[in-house]
Amino acid sequence: MKAYLFAAAAAAAIAAPAAAQSGPYVGIEGGVLFPRDMDGTAAIDYTSGGLTDMSSANAFQLDYKRGRDIDVIGGYDFGMFRVEGELGWKRAGLDNVEFDDTIAADLEDAGFTDEDFDVDGRMKVRSMMINGLADFPVGARTSAYVGAGVGRARARIGGESDKSTALQFLAGVRAAVSDNVDVGLKYRYFRTGKLGFAASAPFSADVDGDGDIDTGTATIGTRGRFKSHSLLASLIFNFYTPPAPPPVVEMAPPPPAPAPATQTCPDGSVILATDMCPAAPPPPPPAVAPAGERG
Repeated sequence: MKAYLFAAAAAAAIAAPAAAQSGPYVGIEGGVLFPRDMDGTAAIDYTSGGLTDMSSANAFQLDYKRGRDIDVIGGYDFGMFRVEGELGWKRAGLDNVEFDDTIAADLEDAGFTDEDFDVDGRMKVRSMMINGLADFPVGARTSAYVGAGVGRARARIGGESDKSTALQFLAGVRAAVSDNVDVGLKYRYFRTGKLGFAASAPFSADVDGDGDIDTGTATIGTRGRFKSHSLLASLIFNFYTPPAPPPVVEMAPPPPAPAPATQTCPDGSVILATDMCPAAPPPPPPAVAPAGERG
């Protein structure tokens, strides 16, 4: 199902014009981390005879509180796609450590408590990731995106640390508040490869209650993946300069229309060349001589 969703989002991004302008960008993001619980392992190796060693892959569970997730990003926006680098810091405190009843009883018989193994503390994760993101517009100045990232992570809990590869899946929205500044909301699912943490301590106690002192080493640790969900607010600066508006070209006024051709008629009137002159008036009748007188 996830593959179909990502394919549909990518198809929409290709089919639609990009909302954001292309160019480099940098940003900072921060928000709430929701870490998943991790299972722990425990083992007791006896150096004195007569007792059977103990080992359990699900000896206890580490329950985490909500924590903080902060990252700094920088990348290049190609219009429909973005490629970015990311430096991330995640931190969450342990809320509770729940031991299996049998393991808890064995450790108690050996004289141990939770504090002896430094299981209480904080999980800290640093990561360096490369992300690929596909954008598609959802409004005039708003776009949504989906993507994924791969990189390396180093995790520390108590006094132990380990590192592994890391993967993440991203989705979010961003809106332009100016030509150079975007704000957004981002969801992140983050997962490391298998991490190993262990704390060991020797013991000397009458474990089986026979009056003899038993000796050995107890070890607890974790061997699993760190997984988390995060909800982040984003502030992004785009190094984008909008193009200058085209110059305004002033159009010259059209030339005046030429004067129409005229003609002068015999009577002295001036008319259009395409018109006909008025007909000339008929000539006056000839004069009649007066009749002579008779004598």
